[in-house]
Amino acid sequence: METALPGPSEHRAAVGAIIVALSLFAIKAIAWWVTGSAALYSDAMESVVNVLAAGVAVWSIRMSMRPPDRSHPYGHGKAEFVSATFEGGMILVAAVVIMFRAVENIVTPELRPQTIPIGIAAASLTVVINGAYGAMLIRHGRRRNSIVLVASGRHLLTDALSTIGLIAGLAIVGMTGWLLLDPAIALVAALFITVTGWRLLRGSLGGLMDEQDSADHRTITAALEAHCGPAATRPEICSYHKVRHRHAGRLHWVEFHLRVPASLDVRAGHEIATQIEHEIEAALRPATATAHVEPCEAATCPRCGRAVGASDRG
Repeated sequence: METALPGPSEHRAAVGAIIVALSLFAIKAIAWWVTGSAALYSDAMESVVNVLAAGVAVWSIRMSMRPPDRSHPYGHGKAEFVSATFEGGMILVAAVVIMFRAVENIVTPELRPQTIPIGIAAASLTVVINGAYGAMLIRHGRRRNSIVLVASGRHLLTDALSTIGLIAGLAIVGMTGWLLLDPAIALVAALFITVTGWRLLRGSLGGLMDEQDSADHRTITAALEAHCGPAATRPEICSYHKVRHRHAGRLHWVEFHLRVPASLDVRAGHEIATQIEHEIEAALRPATATAHVEPCEAATCPRCGRAVGASDRG
């Protein structure tokens, strides 16, 4: 089985995300302080979330690096889902804070129009940094199958995209002098990151609740179907049922029951199960597949002189 534990490179990437998040927050906070822009305030608030989320990401990766033990026989991989859940929740909290601040600025505008070029320059710098590091995190996270790094990378890219919209809005404010557009941009940014936070929260909670992945299910059932029926590939089985699977972080845990001819001895049944387990593990790597072997009891299965109905493959 391929290792499912995070490596040192993932830990370094997560630590780098903290450094990047702190740097971006400093730039955005200074830009907001200079300009008084509600839109730049919203951008700075999102960077606060980035800093907190990056810190939790480091913790979750360090936790996930621990091998299975007596108290956690399935490993510590679900710490990655905890990290993504925290990040999604913090994004939603930030969105609420941004909305309140935007409403305050609608009542009492604080933007200083003469400082808009400074704000645009600072925001443009953060777009470059966010985009570059976010893309790197996603690429590295997908290569290592790390939900934490992918989630952090997507958050940074989302931050970069929202900042681009913010820059465009500030440019329009500078040209038109319409100060109410500034808090309006902040409200739009809050709605945008709300959607992002909800999607991240929904996905991570699904992992914590052992929600089955539909793509994984198709892969598993396709592998099992290939060993059933008249055109079955070796090793042949009579049928299968009780297919269950879940994630513990990046690791796939798969369980299923195989029906084989009752005439086979224990060794032969075990060899069939082992070969199919390895096949599924290779398709889902990293994965652990466990098969339970049962004697076929169907009335007229073509494999052992009896038949298996469609219901036997549930």
